[in-house]
Amino acid sequence: MAREKWTTVGKKHCDLIALDVELKEHRVYPTADFLKTQGNEYRVEACTCTAAIQCNLAGIPCRWAFTSPDNDRF
Repeated sequence: MAREKWTTVGKKHCDLIALDVELKEHRVYPTADFLKTQGNEYRVEACTCTAAIQCNLAGIPCRWAFTSPDNDRF
């Protein structure tokens, strides 16, 4: 069974909504040792920021809030 964890990867001031936000990744860590030897110690499942809901509700196009159709985080 794998472990899942939200990890903060950065902090910044977002000029779009004039707030300080944290950038987060949802990481999945394998529990089997043979999977860790392939050079990938985790896999990123999702990326978001702490203001993603506000940006989605306001319709602000942001790559961290899943509202930018032109930008694919993966």
